[in-house]
Parts: sequence; C-alpha cells; structure tokens
Amino acid sequence: MRTFLSELSQKSALIFLLVLFPSLLLAQSTTPTQSTPLSEDSLAPAEFTSIMKEAWSFVKDEYDNYVRSVGKKTEFETSAEFEKRSVEARRQYLMKITKYIKDKKFDQRVMGVLLNASLDEYDADNQVYIVTCPTFVEAPYNLPTIATEIQSNGYVALADSIRKGYRTSSVYLNFSPAFRWQVNRDLAQAAKADQASIYFKVRFKLDLTQGDGRRGARFLIVPKQIIFYNQKTNAVYWQQTLR
Repeated sequence: MRTFLSELSQKSALIFLLVLFPSLLLAQSTTPTQSTPLSEDSLAPAEFTSIMKEAWSFVKDEYDNYVRSVGKKTEFETSAEFEKRSVEARRQYLMKITKYIKDKKFDQRVMGVLLNASLDEYDADNQVYIVTCPTFVEAPYNLPTIATEIQSNGYVALADSIRKGYRTSSVYLNFSPAFRWQVNRDLAQAAKADQASIYFKVRFKLDLTQGDGRRGARFLIVPKQIIFYNQKTNAVYWQQTLR
C-alpha cells in the first residue's frame, strides 16, 4: 500500500510540474509582445492638444451660452416660472453636449499619444534601465466656469504652470522619479540602438458628459492605458491598463 501511495504521489508531482513549468517560463520571459494599433494611435502631443482644445472650447462656449440664457429671475417672473425656464435651458445645453459627443464619437473614441522615452542609464548588475519621459502635452486649463480634470491613476498627471508669463496646463508622465525597466542586457542594447523609436504611448478618452451638477462645466481627460514600446518594430516592453 505504501509503495502504491508513493508512486501515486510521484505521478501527481510530475503532472503538477508539467502544468506549472510553462507558466514559469512565460512569467520569466523577456520577449516583447506586439501592440494592436487603433485608428488614432500615433498622435503627436500637439495633435492631441488641438483635439482637446477644440472640445474644451465647445463645452465652455455652450456652458457660457446656457448661463447667459438663464440669467437672473426677472421682476415680473414667478419663482416657478424661473425654475421652469432654468430647467429647460439646462436640458437644451445637455442635449447640445450629448449631440457633440456623438458627432465626434467621444463616447467610443480612444486616442493614442506618443511621448518620447529617454533611455538614460543601464545598470548591468541589476539589469535595470532608468527611463524618463521629457515630453508633456499642453492641455486646457481651469477657469471658474469649466474645470479641466484628469481621471485618477498611478502614471499620468495634470499640472498647472506659468511659462513665459502665460498660464498653462500640462499632461505628463508621473514616475517617481523615473521608470525602472527590468530588462536583460541584450534587449537593453537593442533598444538603445533604436533609441529614436522608443516611446511611451498613452491611450486617452475625453469625457465631456456634464451630469446633473449645476456649478460649472467639466472637461475630463481619461488615461486608459500606458505602453512602453518600440514604434519601429511594434514590440511592447511593458504595458499597464489604467482603468
């Protein structure tokens, strides 16, 4: 009986290793995967800025029109009449925003933006490459009537600043303080030789929905995915879904 149980135990262990071993190889593999491109997947920062500013301007103008149309309660207007007029103006405003979202396909449109990746320093002992991203994307800034926000995530941030005397907002990659790429030496050397083709790609959506709030408009930038890859070979070294 003991011999039978021993043989059974050995066979079970062998089956377990046969199932587990390929998974271990896959987890330790440094072979890059391939990225599946979208229709708008290689935008320059300036192109994405232009798309954002156009959408932001539309929302701002429509909100300003809505506020002007409501105005204040007039002398000969009852409170009930003013409330009814306000509700109707709000409904018309939201209808225009919804139509714009549908017309521009912002409800389903995902835009990939290319940000330069700088391969700064390789630690051969620990097989770690220090990578930084010097590129930022100019974004619409906050006004009292419209708030520009970014969906909370661990890698992409939004900050206000003053450049050459002008107020600006920028979308940037928020590594602390740099991105640490765990990579073997051969792949690191190959990437360095292709430095001009190494990018971070961030895929964004723009959320223009206004909800039921009545205090100002909202312009929400939603990072969906970040990819570190070689644009020339389409090899993905690292990627992370952000939402």
